[in-house]
Amino acid sequence: MQSFFHFLEVLVIGVAVLIGLFIVLLALPKSKLRDVALEVLGYGGTVLSAVGVLSPVDLIPDIIPVLGQLDDIGYIVFGFVSALTAYFQRKRRLNEQNSV
Repeated sequence: MQSFFHFLEVLVIGVAVLIGLFIVLLALPKSKLRDVALEVLGYGGTVLSAVGVLSPVDLIPDIIPVLGQLDDIGYIVFGFVSALTAYFQRKRRLNEQNSV
């Protein structure tokens, strides 16, 4: 039993170190990981907003006349901005790769 908890402790420390390294790499301005992660997060936000629009569960029920549609409009705006951000991030990353 003691060996299991030791293994668990080493595993938690290892995962914490990897998360810390990931955060440091994301913080670097010229990191390729940052460029790719921002692009993936942008497209992920677009997909999540599409799921939010299509989902029958809303933050504000559609029964309320104007407020019911505001959360759907917010999802659409968030998805559009996320898609544009991801697109321009990809375009910038590909331009940097081609210029090198």
